[in-house]
Amino acid sequence: MTARSAPITRHVNRIISVLRRISAEGEASHLTFSDLITAMGPHAHRLLILMLTLLNMIPGPPGFGGTIAWTTFAVALAMVLGKPIRLPDLIGRRKLPLKPLLLASEQVARVTAIIARFSRPRLRWLTGVEATVPYGIFTMVISVAMTIPIPFVNAVPNVGLCILAFSMLNRDGIGVFLGVLVCLLGLAVEVGLVFGVINLGMGAIEAMR
Repeated sequence: MTARSAPITRHVNRIISVLRRISAEGEASHLTFSDLITAMGPHAHRLLILMLTLLNMIPGPPGFGGTIAWTTFAVALAMVLGKPIRLPDLIGRRKLPLKPLLLASEQVARVTAIIARFSRPRLRWLTGVEATVPYGIFTMVISVAMTIPIPFVNAVPNVGLCILAFSMLNRDGIGVFLGVLVCLLGLAVEVGLVFGVINLGMGAIEAMR
């Protein structure tokens, strides 16, 4: 299988096509999360999870990462329930810069073409329909952990989710294992930092007594 014919290549090209169409249809410089869901399709759960993890790699204003994490949680929950994606207005009305998003997606397409040379369909039982619920639940857990505002640390589990989403779409079970491991590593780092902060706080309180 060539990189051009790999499933993930087709999925990433779909993302770019949708963004280019939105950009060409209007003069708006931004689109909302709800607009994005509508454009990609309310049943494109796996594709939207990949897109959201990619979005989380773009620097944004304070609270942007948390919004992405909760949006990912909502998409994963809908996937687990087998329902179309519906975002609460608080999230759905948040805006995304269209031009940087399109440029980033085009860069991702180039990287994807390289990765697709090494990633291929294998161990498909880890990426099939039966894996949908476990995948969704795992994504929800990691997404909740990523809502904790710890600078830079959330990048690790987000990369793990990106690898996992990429591999699920490319039907690559080996990549799924790798994505899960990176997510768990990031989760372990976050838990360690949280406990470290708690212990420091308790130590400071004890020292003041």
